[in-house]
Amino acid sequence: MTDKEFSPGDVVVLKSGGPRMTIAAVDKQNALCEWFSDDQNPLSRSFALTSLRLDEQS
Repeated sequence: MTDKEFSPGDVVVLKSGGPRMTIAAVDKQNALCEWFSDDQNPLSRSFALTSLRLDEQS
């Protein structure tokens, strides 16, 4: 369980650090996140909600 409800369009980062990512889809335990690599290639991956936090810059 998480203490925050995430929604598609939210900008998040991993609690351990990393790039700013946009949530594309979310279910009860995971969020599909999208971001651009340093060379501007689009990337996506699913992360556990417990490993994410809202980005304070957004």
